[in-house]
Amino acid sequence: MGIIAAINTQTSFPAGVVSQGGIIAIISLIVCLSIALLISDSKYWNRWSSSTLDVCSGPLLITFAAIVVFKVIVAL
Repeated sequence: MGIIAAINTQTSFPAGVVSQGGIIAIISLIVCLSIALLISDSKYWNRWSSSTLDVCSGPLLITFAAIVVFKVIVAL
């Protein structure tokens, strides 16, 4: 016997929650890119560190772009 759950996909978030989450994402992106710049000139830069920082910064860049689009849409 399976369990059936109703999923409400129409949840709304206030703009304050999005902006607070955006601040955390932007700070994380700045830290991740700063670490990548610092490590890239050192002896510790290798394929593993490069791919690890790419995995970290990729989704944060997408999130940053989404936040910018959201802010532009709200401003209009």
